Amino acid sequence: MRGMKRSILAVSLLAFAGNAGAVDFGVISRDGGYEYRHPSAWEKEQQRLKDELAAAQRQLADRDREVAALRSGAGDSSKLASQLSSTQGELAQSKGRISDLEKSLAAAGAGAAASQVASGDSDRLAAELATANNDKTRLAGELAALQASAGDKDKLAAELAAANRRNTDLEKQLADRDKELAGLRGELSAEMAKLKEAQRGLIKALRPQIEKGTIMVDLNNERLLINLASGYLFGTGEDTLKAAGANALKQVGAVLKDFPEYKVAVDGHTDNVPIQGALKKKFPTNKELSEARAANAAGALSEGGLSNATTTGYADSKPVEPNTTAAGRAKNRRVEVRVTK
Repeated sequence: MRGMKRSILAVSLLAFAGNAGAVDFGVISRDGGYEYRHPSAWEKEQQRLKDELAAAQRQLADRDREVAALRSGAGDSSKLASQLSSTQGELAQSKGRISDLEKSLAAAGAGAAASQVASGDSDRLAAELATANNDKTRLAGELAALQASAGDKDKLAAELAAANRRNTDLEKQLADRDKELAGLRGELSAEMAKLKEAQRGLIKALRPQIEKGTIMVDLNNERLLINLASGYLFGTGEDTLKAAGANALKQVGAVLKDFPEYKVAVDGHTDNVPIQGALKKKFPTNKELSEARAANAAGALSEGGLSNATTTGYADSKPVEPNTTAAGRAKNRRVEVRVTK
């Protein structure tokens, strides 16, 4: 009878060793019957580890799907692909560690008879599972960062597309400006040709006065300017033209009348010496004197055939030289005929 009990007990122990995770219902009582008992602490630990393994495997499967989705949306970004490849490699290593843990659990189950050894294996496996969970947490963070990077890539792509559109618009505007500038250059070239023609006519008509320095003719991109010295045109403090001055202005009018598309302005200028004596009754200030001289000069232009000139008196407000010397004051006393478009 005792031998039969020992055989039954041995069978029960073998069943325990082959299926350490299950609840053992086959404990033999002294009277030959059976009684139920709860799983041991080791069996509970084994079950907990298996549950954690199953949860880890589910999380890894979720990460695999996230990586696959991230890879499919990453486009042709080589940098992002490299990061994904690195993350996938680490995930593969984590899977390998989980596989090793599963083998260790199986081996621990086979050797469950030695409780102290099994307890040590349980602690080791628990530590390795903690490490695996830490790795999973880190990989989850890296996946989130990669997903954010993919979002940034989409944002940058949208900004680049907008910048390209702006660049296209700017290039079109630049092309339009270039055409406009080319047209303006053509017009300016034509205008300059006309003004040069007028300049040549004036130089031909006024050569003696130009050579003496009493009249100057200057041309730039903005206007044609004829500068006539007041001493050549008027007596001191007078607004009546001298005969030579009136004749020169008539010649200027005769040349400019052939260019009716241009505007002509006659400007009177004086030095800063105040009007004195009886002359103040006629010209209280240099302003009135400069206006009278400009008007009479325009009258002489009209006699030469140019009848649309405007007049302005500036007195001493626009000097060309300092009024500190006699030579400077002489240059400031002048009449200017400006020809502009």
